[in-house]
Amino acid sequence: MPIPQGIATFAMGDEVTVNGLPLRMRGVLSSQPPAQVAALFRASLGHPLVETTQGEKLVLGRALGEFYATVQLEPAAAGTRGVVAVTRLSAAMSGLDAARQTSQHLLSRFPAGSTLLSHMSSVDAQRRSDAVTLSNSLGVELNVQHLRRMLEAEGYRLERAAAATAPTTISRRQPQGPGATLFFARPGAQAVAVVYREASGNTAIVLNTVTELEPAK
Repeated sequence: MPIPQGIATFAMGDEVTVNGLPLRMRGVLSSQPPAQVAALFRASLGHPLVETTQGEKLVLGRALGEFYATVQLEPAAAGTRGVVAVTRLSAAMSGLDAARQTSQHLLSRFPAGSTLLSHMSSVDAQRRSDAVTLSNSLGVELNVQHLRRMLEAEGYRLERAAAATAPTTISRRQPQGPGATLFFARPGAQAVAVVYREASGNTAIVLNTVTELEPAK
């Protein structure tokens, strides 16, 4: 998709799937305020253009032939940051079925009654990253015990545990009360789990895994 002049972009993984939707994504950085950056993208994308807001975020979307492009912008300390993403429309439709199957598989690994909030996976070089966010009504300790049993059954070993800190770089869901951060490893893979009580009273589980992929022969 067209990127306006003067806006810096950076890679966000070779292959990215968000909730079953295959995407090509790039990060966006600019020293200009969001209103000016949005105006540049509006002119670059053309019309018709769909615009929505999510809190401080502005999302622009437009169909470009067989593709659909989105631009998500939000204020940053020194200007604007955001993400541009493109997906093939046919892939988006087929991705819905894949997302449902993946969701069922993921939920089967966690306590009954858990809700899958988001799932993002990416492949960059020879590494696959998966980030899963869930919520349930069980306590922090019960979820911690379940995670330990689940990951140890998959070959991981708990390396260390610490009190949870606000997981702002992993999830925007606000922590409330005590929690735990668990670090696991097995040959060729690492996992970090953050479990914390939310203001709503539910418990959030954020699980990030990074797996080394074998080179194709």
